[in-house]
Amino acid sequence: MLPVYREKDTLLHGLHPLSALALAFSLVAATLILDNPLYTAVLCSGVIAMLAQAEVLGNGKPLLRAAAFMGMMVALINPLVNNAGEHVLIYGPHIPMWGKLNITLEALLYGVAAGARLFTVVAAFCLVALAVNPDDLLELLSRLSFRSSLSAALAVRLYPSMAVEAREMRDTQLARGDPLRGGGRISRAKAHLPLLLSLFQGALDRAASIAESMSARGFGSRGRTRYRRRRLRPRDLIATLVSLGIIGTVVTASLRSGGYSFVPVIANPLTEVDWLAWGALSAALLAFLFICGSWRRWHWWRSRI
Repeated sequence: MLPVYREKDTLLHGLHPLSALALAFSLVAATLILDNPLYTAVLCSGVIAMLAQAEVLGNGKPLLRAAAFMGMMVALINPLVNNAGEHVLIYGPHIPMWGKLNITLEALLYGVAAGARLFTVVAAFCLVALAVNPDDLLELLSRLSFRSSLSAALAVRLYPSMAVEAREMRDTQLARGDPLRGGGRISRAKAHLPLLLSLFQGALDRAASIAESMSARGFGSRGRTRYRRRRLRPRDLIATLVSLGIIGTVVTASLRSGGYSFVPVIANPLTEVDWLAWGALSAALLAFLFICGSWRRWHWWRSRI
């Protein structure tokens, strides 16, 4: 379920972590602020296309499936708990202390739109998790809080090894005939207890080894040194300009068209949308996707950015 970062030869993987975070933040902010479904459709398509351009769409499928499931649950639950709207599709029974359980068209469409926005936000975070190097991200955060970033970096590095060790230990216990499967919850918990104790002991031993290694290398004895420095390049400037364009679109659409209403009667998205802002948002996303696609094909363009 958890996405795992893998280095790839794409423009999104080569972005400075600050530029990548600014791009993701602009996408999330636009998704949460702009209520019109036309904006949501453009943003969702843009995020999915970025995942494809970064060649991480396959790796992010488990998280995207979970996001799609959560979006469908929102779309299904919202009409049951929110009966606002004038167009009643189904007249439900009367529930004490609740009222009539009516399903309206407005509540159903609002649930679908909210589920799509939730999916887009999760997809944007999936893009950050799969296309931004966690070491570079933690190095960026270390400028704000060094000890917290160090603890997070150690935790991020220990998690994959602990997961592999737990899987190997579980397979070993199953091969020995331990009743890890079947039976009641209490019996399964008792069978997993030795595994958890061994995993905890191994984690403590690994932490002690890391502490001894850091102490032997003189960690904290003098000022910090850097193995390499990430510098801003033209590609980072392009991503930042796209982020600013998205934020500018959000501000323009909010000032010119206002909010989009689903109740009491759903508004027409074609008449409520600011076509200038929608066109600017689409152009910004298409231009960035074109740059991402041409970056791998044109060596001259790659050498310039």
